[in-house]
Amino acid sequence: MTAMSATSEPIVRPRRRFRVSMRQHEALAALGFLLPGLVMFLAFTLGPALFSFAVGFTRWDGLSSPVWTGIDNYIRLAQDPLFLKSIVNTAWFTLLFVVMCMASSILVAMLLNSRARGIGFARFLWLLPFVTDMISVSMVWTWLYHFRFGVVNYLLGLVGIPPQAWLGSPELAMFALVVLSVWRWTGYYALILLSGLQSVPPDLYEAAKIDGATRWDRFINVTLPMLSPTIFFVAMMAMMSSFQVFEQMWVMTKGGPNDATISVAMFLYIQGFQFLNMGYASAVAWVLFFIIFVLTIINWNARRRWVFEG
Repeated sequence: MTAMSATSEPIVRPRRRFRVSMRQHEALAALGFLLPGLVMFLAFTLGPALFSFAVGFTRWDGLSSPVWTGIDNYIRLAQDPLFLKSIVNTAWFTLLFVVMCMASSILVAMLLNSRARGIGFARFLWLLPFVTDMISVSMVWTWLYHFRFGVVNYLLGLVGIPPQAWLGSPELAMFALVVLSVWRWTGYYALILLSGLQSVPPDLYEAAKIDGATRWDRFINVTLPMLSPTIFFVAMMAMMSSFQVFEQMWVMTKGGPNDATISVAMFLYIQGFQFLNMGYASAVAWVLFFIIFVLTIINWNARRRWVFEG
């Protein structure tokens, strides 16, 4: 019997390959697309917001080490007459702006809801004020409101009205700023409302005509109900933007005369960048955020009372 030596060879097992399912591949691809935006959001939005919230409980000038003060900044705000006046001014500006801007935007949207020749160019002209820099616009309007050389007083003089101190009168300054803001935002809001107008079924107008409804009846009973969701959306945008008004007030009045046009945003800017009260300014920012948030929730819950969702 012949003895044979059996040589044992190592068993080579195939390596496991990491297999990615189609769902995992799509999830990784989505994460890859979202990651840059997420990093930007954390670095430039959420991170600074949380930092400012923490700074609001300190006394800090932006240079030295912050000193923890608890809720002292918020107590001080509740007792600061200038801050309270800025809230009243901002609320008054918001009320005037939203009412006047919504009325003008609906009117312009109705005028632009046409297929006439050149209507596209007309829409472009109405949008021009919105895309123009607010600082530049404010400087131009400052000259328009000039007491002696302004175009506004010149036009009033043609009809026998004496010149008015538009930016020098506590009673007129806020109204003058509102008119500027309405002029700038009307075209933008009108185009949003125009998209809502063009989505109204024409059959509704035809049925109303058959029933003998006048043009005013069709506007009240057809246009406004069908346009109410868009009107609500635009009104919310107008409210939130007007509560943050700053540029035109800073350029044209610096908050005067007699603090009649100082807004919450301007008060924040003065405290943070002129007086270097970073902690106090951060507290102002969060109070402003809370006011806008509460008003948004209230309006959102009240939308069912007048928004037609049929």
